[in-house]
This record gives sequence, structure tokens and C-alpha cells, in this order.
Amino acid sequence: MIDQNVDEAIDTDGVSIEESHTEGNYNYQNVLHQNNNNSNSNSVLSISELTSSSSNPKIRDPTTPLDFDKPEALDDFQIFQDIFPSFASGGDLPPFLNDFNTSPANDGNTENKDVSKLSYFEENMMLKHFFKRLLPLLDAHPSTPWPQLALKYCDFEVAKSCFISLACIHLYETKGAKEFYRTGMNHINNTMEYLIDYLRDKSLGSIGDDGLDVDQIIKNLKQQPLEKQRSNFFVILLLIHVHLLFSVLESGRSALVRTFFQLFSGIVKDSTFKTYLENIEESATLIITLSWFDTITAVVSPDCRVPFCDDTWYGDKNSSISTFQVMGCPGEIFKCIARLCELRKGLKEKHLNKKQAHEIFVKVKNELLRYREFVLFANDTDENEITLRMKCSQCWSIAVLLNFYLLVHPEEKEIVNGLLLEFISIYGSMESTSTHVTQMVWPVFTMSCACQTNYQKRHFRKFIDVLYTNAKMGTIHTIGVIAEECWATGKSWEEILSSKEWLKSGIDFLVV
Repeated sequence: MIDQNVDEAIDTDGVSIEESHTEGNYNYQNVLHQNNNNSNSNSVLSISELTSSSSNPKIRDPTTPLDFDKPEALDDFQIFQDIFPSFASGGDLPPFLNDFNTSPANDGNTENKDVSKLSYFEENMMLKHFFKRLLPLLDAHPSTPWPQLALKYCDFEVAKSCFISLACIHLYETKGAKEFYRTGMNHINNTMEYLIDYLRDKSLGSIGDDGLDVDQIIKNLKQQPLEKQRSNFFVILLLIHVHLLFSVLESGRSALVRTFFQLFSGIVKDSTFKTYLENIEESATLIITLSWFDTITAVVSPDCRVPFCDDTWYGDKNSSISTFQVMGCPGEIFKCIARLCELRKGLKEKHLNKKQAHEIFVKVKNELLRYREFVLFANDTDENEITLRMKCSQCWSIAVLLNFYLLVHPEEKEIVNGLLLEFISIYGSMESTSTHVTQMVWPVFTMSCACQTNYQKRHFRKFIDVLYTNAKMGTIHTIGVIAEECWATGKSWEEILSSKEWLKSGIDFLVV
């Protein structure tokens, strides 16, 4: 659960989603209008910028927020005393970060880049916001290990920039001060420049205009000394993860996800790195998280791509760790989402006929109806927690099943309507601040876009508002924008994400 006494930037009541809603907080139509007018600036980094030979690539203008000016925006970092009353009076960083401000600026591998002018106090406030307020929102893992991995494998200043960039963009969503946005962009630019330079070095000039040469990068990684191999591929995976998280916090829009997922998959599938990964216990969580992001981004891709990851990486009920522990959806259901991606691609490319599609539908439907069997129980698990886990599994199952019906049997309108009402009943009964509920971003997105009646739209508008209130992530703003456009125009989310503001500009949607 989220420690609500730590940070007053976001207030949550810990009650059901239906009870915690306050209507009228956000005008998604206005946000959509502003986003459409600024579509060309909405990716963190274009492929051409990534592959540019410039010695100092410009990633993003750090002075220009993407969406809109938050109401009652605060002016500068003097608001720390108001935002962090408990931090200002004390409170330590996690033990492994106590020496953050006394450690060497770098380890000799990179130049010391002065990307901000944060004071000691301001920097500590950022780090505390990241670890105590933001980190519990990013997944449902009780002690997510990736920050410690970042400190272990990345350049020290780069690791710190990772944490500060994420904290800043979250605070911008929370409080609206443009200084947070500028500082967040400066720090994410620092980490991305480091990654770009890093990949250029590993590619030995093999990067072309169309993207990274993943095979060449992996080949060069494997030619390095054994200890350096292990460090280098972990640096790549960790910085990819941070880039994706930043995109989620900002707007959910990114032009780089496919390149990054392809690189991630290539590294993990390689037999050399696989051996290293098996010897690093914490690596399983990072692989599961990136597989989760890859799969959900694939299932909403309007061109019907399939995930780059392997479906065994999700884990299952018998695994030591799986998507269930990381974000609340059983690995068995994630495999059904992967089947949905394959079915979409097969139908789009006319590799499957209706009979074959129906056979796949029946098989996956039977698997989804077994959602109860995929929920992990322990003898000491609280019954309320067991109930929550069961409801989460049911909601994920309903969302996947609805997509199969819309794809294979769209004529079954009564069944689709029933699935929407069932989802409303189950999702609306859960505690809104549960970490498992805050990870149900794609189910809320896909179900909301399928709404037909005012009753359904009213409930999903509530769900989106509450989810945004609790998480303060730009992706959830974007979900609201797309849902409202679906309802107002009758378009599907596929049509919207195929438009010039999205796929035609090389932009994917990270609905996580």
C-alpha cells in the first residue's frame, strides 16, 4: 500500500473507486485539442535523432511541456517546503542511498554533465519523492529491485538522473510547476544522451537512418571482457526501462518503444546473456516488467504488431516470480494477450480465415474462464487481499475476452455489453489506491473505448478520473482523451491510434 503520510502531493482516501470519484476535474476534449496542435513534439526522441551522428544530440526542448499548463502552476522549487512537510523536518533516504551526495561524480566512464542546479535540499526532496511516493505506483512489486540494479551497474550520476527525472515529471503532473518539467527533461536528456553515445560506441558505426543495428550491438557486447559484458547489457536494459517509465509519466507517447523492445528482446534471447541473467536473481523482475510493457504496447498497436518478447518470460503460477507479483495480472492471462496480438496480425495479413480465428477464440476463451486457478494464495494471506487478487484477475480476464469478441464475433453485442457491465461491477468495488488497481491501465483503456451507453461512459469516466487522481501519470490523461474522442465521434481506438498524430508519425502508445 502507498504511504499516504509521506507526501501530500496526492491525496487518496483508500475507498472504493466509485466512492472516491469527484466529477469535473479534467476536460479531456481540451487536452485532445492541444495535443493535436502539438503532435510533432510529442515523442521523447525520434529515430532520426537517435541515429544522428551529432556529437551532442538534442533530445527534447526541456522548456516546453507537452500537454498543457497545469492550473495554478507553482513558480519554482521553493514550494518544496509545502509539498514535502514531513521530508523537510527529517526522514532518511533508503540505506543504499545515504551517500548519494557524497559519492564521486562519476566512475570515469562518462563526462560529468551539469544538467541542473538543484541544491542539496532540493535533490534530496526529489529522491525522497521518487522512492517514497512514486516508486510504489510504478508496479505492484513490494520491493522492486531495479533502482538498486541501476546504482550497481550504471554510472553514478546517470543513475541519480534516472531517479530525479522520473520524480520531476511526476511532480509536474501533480503540481504543475514548469520548473519541474524543465529539470525532469534535463535529467532524462542526460540519461538518453548517455544511452545513445553508448549504443553508437557498441555499433561501431553500423547505425543507419532506419534504426539501430541490434544484431551488431549484441555482437559487439559479446566481444568485450566477460565482466564488462554483464555490466553493459544491464546498463542498456535499465536505461530502456527508465525511458519507458518517463514516457508513461509524461503522456504515454513514444517513438522509440519498438526499437527499445527489439533491443531488449535481442539481449535476453541471446544465449550468452541468458546465462548471466539466470545468475542475477533481480533480473527476472526487470525482464517481466519490460515484457509487460512490450506486450501491452503491441496489443494496442494499430498495425497489429506482435510482442518482441517470448511468452515464457511472463512466468506463471509455478514460477518464483511472474507478472502476477509484479503488476497483478497472472502470466497465464498475459499469454492470452500475446495470442490476441498474434490473432490480430494473422487476420490483418489474411493468414487466418474465420474458421481458424474461431478455433483460436474458443481455446483462449476457455483459458480465460479459468482465471481463478491462476491466482496465487498463501496460508498467511489476508482474505481481503485474496479477494482483491481474484477481482484483479477477473478484470484482466474480462478485458482480454472482450477484445476477442470484438475481433472474432463483433455481432455478439449483448455479450459485449454484459462484459462491460461485469467489469464495471467488479472494478468499481475495489479499493482505488491498491497497487494492483493502479496497474490496470490497459483494461480501463480498452473497456472504456468499447462503451456504448451513457451509463457505461459515466462509470468509465469516473474510473479514469480516480485512476489519474491516485497515480498522476500522463498516460492516464491520454486514455481519457482517446476515450472521449471514441464516444464523441464513434471512432475506434485503432482508428485514433492510426492517425497522423500517432502511428503515421511513428508514435506508439504505452498503456501501462
